Amino acid sequence: MSGYGDRQGYSGRDDRSRRRSVSPRGDRRDPRRDDRSYTGGESRYSGRRDGRDDSAQRGRYGGRGSDGGSTSYATTSSGASLPSTVPVPSTGRQFNPLTPPMKGTIGKPTRILVNHYEIQSLPTVKTHTYEIRMRVPVSSQRRGKSEVSAAQLDTVMRQDAVKAFFKDNFVFDGVSLGWSTTELLPINETRSTMIDLPGSTPDRPNEVEIQFRNVGTVNILALVKYIMEKRIELDPMGNKEIEPTLKWLNAVYRQDPASKWVTRPGGSAYYDRAPGTFMSLRSTADVLEAVRGIYQTVQLRFGKLTINVDTATTAFWAPGKNLIELVHALMQVPPHANIQDVFVRDPQRFFSQCERLVGIFFNVRHLSERRNARKVKLNKWTRGNAMELEFSVNREDNSVTTNVNDYYRDRYNINLRYPQLPLADTKDGWFPLELCFSASGERYKEVLQGAETADFIKFATAPANVRQQQITANVEKLQWHNLDTPKTMGLSVKTQMLQVSGRILPSPTPQYSSGTDTRSPEMGSWNLRGKRFARPSAIKSWGLMYIPAGAGAPMDAVQDLVGGIQRGFGTLGMNVPRDLPAFLRGNAQGDIAIMVAELFSKANAAFGTKPDLLMFLIHGASDRIYKAVKNACDIQFGVASQVMLVEKAMNKRGQVQYIANIGLKANVKLGGMNSVVEDPLLRNSRWMLLGGDTSHPSPAQLRMNPPPPTFSALTATWDNTCTAYTAVASAQLGKDQMITDFALQFEELLKRYKEKNNGSTPNSILYYRDGLSESQFAAIMAQEVGPLKEACAAISGPKPKITVVVCIKRHHTRMFPTERGDKLGNVLPGTVVENSPNNDIYLVAHGGLQGTVRPTRYVVLFDQNNLSADDFQRLTNNLAWTYARATRAVSVVPPVYYADQACERARLHLRENAEGVQYVGLVHDDLKYSMYWQ
Repeated sequence: MSGYGDRQGYSGRDDRSRRRSVSPRGDRRDPRRDDRSYTGGESRYSGRRDGRDDSAQRGRYGGRGSDGGSTSYATTSSGASLPSTVPVPSTGRQFNPLTPPMKGTIGKPTRILVNHYEIQSLPTVKTHTYEIRMRVPVSSQRRGKSEVSAAQLDTVMRQDAVKAFFKDNFVFDGVSLGWSTTELLPINETRSTMIDLPGSTPDRPNEVEIQFRNVGTVNILALVKYIMEKRIELDPMGNKEIEPTLKWLNAVYRQDPASKWVTRPGGSAYYDRAPGTFMSLRSTADVLEAVRGIYQTVQLRFGKLTINVDTATTAFWAPGKNLIELVHALMQVPPHANIQDVFVRDPQRFFSQCERLVGIFFNVRHLSERRNARKVKLNKWTRGNAMELEFSVNREDNSVTTNVNDYYRDRYNINLRYPQLPLADTKDGWFPLELCFSASGERYKEVLQGAETADFIKFATAPANVRQQQITANVEKLQWHNLDTPKTMGLSVKTQMLQVSGRILPSPTPQYSSGTDTRSPEMGSWNLRGKRFARPSAIKSWGLMYIPAGAGAPMDAVQDLVGGIQRGFGTLGMNVPRDLPAFLRGNAQGDIAIMVAELFSKANAAFGTKPDLLMFLIHGASDRIYKAVKNACDIQFGVASQVMLVEKAMNKRGQVQYIANIGLKANVKLGGMNSVVEDPLLRNSRWMLLGGDTSHPSPAQLRMNPPPPTFSALTATWDNTCTAYTAVASAQLGKDQMITDFALQFEELLKRYKEKNNGSTPNSILYYRDGLSESQFAAIMAQEVGPLKEACAAISGPKPKITVVVCIKRHHTRMFPTERGDKLGNVLPGTVVENSPNNDIYLVAHGGLQGTVRPTRYVVLFDQNNLSADDFQRLTNNLAWTYARATRAVSVVPPVYYADQACERARLHLRENAEGVQYVGLVHDDLKYSMYWQ
């Protein structure tokens, strides 16, 4: 049977955007029987029974409950219990493949629970696949469009005639494919019929033509053979032999939750707004709420066929809120203020801030019960108000002109309170905002900011033991063992988390010039007490600008801070002038670039040499000041810069720690080296560590004119310890995940390496790439690894050997200890689990600060260095202990961490030429070998 991943139906836009009204109102087999088991080899295989991490995808951890109650952990049990064993259906056969043996040997063995549930049986009956196409005939078309909307498609599949034909336990993927154990028509035969939808009349038909074809049966044996032969590829969904089967499995287990809970078309997360699963976000005046749902998807992991279950938390618009309330919150106008007056004074503020409401669905309450229940989509804002927008209505056989304000008064006896506000423009007409109420299940599509994020994290973050309970509660709620359709198709799932073998890798010891710990730190963290940097930097010339707010801080407090910096930096081994820095009192409202130039000149005059470091002391975070400072220092003057917040720098209780943290950043910006973690692999050859990432505009930024581009960056080491990095960044069009000018960026980094190493090139290159999914592995091999190989092949003399590793953080696999864990119940730092024999691992290198730690998946795509499992795992874990600005291991290796930071710094360097073309300003040559982005 051929693959069906590229088939498409006639699904199109929501039909709710088709018509425009002139009216403004908008009208069951024993599992122990070996003779029916899929087995491999001679034996039966059986499997036995996750800094701030994962904040956006966690269960509830404190915060105000939805009912305003006290802080609590909620596990949200469905009240249903899970059976300890699940029988194999009569239509299925037990399937117990062996987990591949681990290749790594170093570290302490342990057993780990992962939030994957093994599919224990596969069907012995045939399952037929049907291709389903729908279109709107000409007689029923609105605006000449034949595409069927998602709403129409759902309506068609619910019609009695359709359900009667497809019979019970038919599975539909919601787009263009269906499955059934019943042969509804012969293979390759096509049948079509016309379906009348509700509201269809002879004069105004509302019909959809549905066409379906039997394209063959699901190839279960191909999947079984694939798994039993241990041909676990890096991207199983890209294998055309098994892709159709995996899609079918996902559709089977998606059908029930998708029919009951809020989800996206084809989505894997499901939300049921029940008590204990949501919390209002106070920072948004309660117009937004965090809702915790269920994540579920079928995957091939750890050599088995599993269902990955997790929690998923996202922000929704609070249902039933009047849109006036939403406008108040978005414009940050107090509830008692007259929003209409605010609009009249500054209309553009309304249109800018309230653009986030465009696309939201709402309900009204002034029409009939049936019509009030309908959801209406806000397509755009009118530019006129209720008194300005007019239309014709029929009264006593006469057509008269009226405006929206008068219409609501005459027709509904409603006197509008805000007639001067814009109206909601919809396919059903114009609606005054005061008559519109946010519908349920409306996802907030923007990026949360500041206090909103903090509120969200209070709810979303949960310790590992609580997260584990929440996942079990989700499995109880999903009730796989009680679903008829999977049973009919021979499927069953174990109800206990999969238990796999893991190891806890040895912790390295960061080396300092003095004060190095005599044994490796525990729990992935250490401190700077008694330590001096491995290579301290020297400051010969420096300056400080204080930008006050209001009366500002007393100057003696500023001088005390400077004394603290001199002592703190000196304690760390840095050479700091005894003289005070050149000082300038800045103006928050003035031209920051001019002030930076003045400070630069003053420092140059005071110390007789160009400043090495300029420091800026400001009150509260200011994007405008920060951007101006970094542009002037990074590009114009080529001097290291450090911004400090008064609220932290002058807080006596935390000042020593704060200055130490500033010292970590300043030292590497000035070319120093904070610490070294030795690894045997790096010690035996010249290596270049390379990191790559891309950063895309947010939804709000995409509404800008012009929208900002996507930024890409490569970072690379140039020293023999692989701790000193240099970076290049650029802007590229669209939202391409690949680095489009990879060849140019790498060429520059290779040039810099040669400059620092007397013309020598690296013997080996280890490229860590962040931000990609399994489906993009082929693309990176073509668009980035290809140019990398070409560039290395062009080097005269020995060619560097290349290893390429993809780092994946956006996944839902979490790990829970069966033995000792940390204080939050997480696995210990250094815990590694092998996903496949192909150097494909899940690694927790770091300790959790709060919540459940998320392992990073590292996948080797290309390996000319022939790294052993031990070398690869040890090196990757050790690198996580080398992040320059922290005294703790981090969740992802620094090369990609730095690449992400370099992307964000490039965003600050964005410029536009006379033709309107956007580009990234070039970082000054004096900074190209420094880690200026820290």
